[in-house]
Amino acid sequence: MIVLLLKVTLLVAVALAIQPLMRRSSAAVRHLVCALALAGIILLPFTLLAPPSAGAFKIDVTTSALRVAGVSRRSALPNLLFWIWTAGAALLLARIASGYYAVARILRSATVLPCGRCAPVYLADVSVPVVSGLLRPVVLLPRAADSWSDERVTAALDHEFAHIARHDLWTGLAGHIACAIYWFHPLVWMLTSRSRYEQEAACDDSVLSAGFAAATYADALVAAARQLTSTRLIGCHMLTGKTFKSRVARLFDAEIRRIPSRLGIRSAAAASVIATIAIGLLVAAPQDDVYKVGGEVKSPSVQYRVDPEYTTEAHDAKVAGTVVLSCVIGTDGKAHDINVVKHLGSGLDEKAVEAIQKWSFNPGSKNGQLVKVRAQIEVNFRLQ
Repeated sequence: MIVLLLKVTLLVAVALAIQPLMRRSSAAVRHLVCALALAGIILLPFTLLAPPSAGAFKIDVTTSALRVAGVSRRSALPNLLFWIWTAGAALLLARIASGYYAVARILRSATVLPCGRCAPVYLADVSVPVVSGLLRPVVLLPRAADSWSDERVTAALDHEFAHIARHDLWTGLAGHIACAIYWFHPLVWMLTSRSRYEQEAACDDSVLSAGFAAATYADALVAAARQLTSTRLIGCHMLTGKTFKSRVARLFDAEIRRIPSRLGIRSAAAASVIATIAIGLLVAAPQDDVYKVGGEVKSPSVQYRVDPEYTTEAHDAKVAGTVVLSCVIGTDGKAHDINVVKHLGSGLDEKAVEAIQKWSFNPGSKNGQLVKVRAQIEVNFRLQ
């Protein structure tokens, strides 16, 4: 887990650090870098699912009254942290689900507004224009929009349809999921906020580059700001309170590059993907002198072992199953770099690690020379 957090922190820090260096690039390119970094940290946990191939040592542990140990505070801490993380992630995921439900509920009383665009437009109970939905996007305009000027309606629709064309609904969802997974990580929230800002700026640029007057568009943003009350719906909103001033100011900056070049998009995408892969492999890179069993590499063998104890918590709850450990058997006959690949909980993971640390092995060898060998140990906890 620590390795994963290091990877996530490094990837997010790199994405945030290069944003000021890309100030001459378009907002679309900067948003792409943020979005790919968010996608990267969502995918990084999957690198932990593939255990290293290795020789397997299997032991069976059968509980008895003489071998039941209480759960120490140290053993209980990982379980407590896991449940705290689960509660935070579940709360934010529920918030995402409630946001989509709120959109569905609002649509029940919405009124269709014919416009001939690629997605349906509705007059609904919203305070600012918003687009929502993934497979079937819909644009929601405030009910007061039926009295707006043509320029203001056009500005709102152009902005929201730019979100659809840029697939911002998907990148926005990636930001929500990333925050749910890493709700405790401040840098992830910073990157998500940055991504949303650049996403809105990119849509502003799309509207202006199509020939819309900056002053007229600014008037539309000001009018939306006056009506802004809540943006809890899951989707892309035309305006959020935190970005209003800077967005209006950049509309009149003639030096801003508003249309991204294909080369810039491709370069940013390639660099982001390469950075994600490099960071994913960097920390997990195996040591040069650690071998896998097979061919000329002979497997270690157990010389002395200590059976793990059942914890009182697991015994009383009748928890049984297998804890899978990955480790390196050193030339000293001891297990090093022990990591839990498959968890069982109730303090049994920690008891398995404690037992393996006390084991002695006949080291592995290659061509008669003692070498470090990566191994996988399955600890089976069974109740009598």
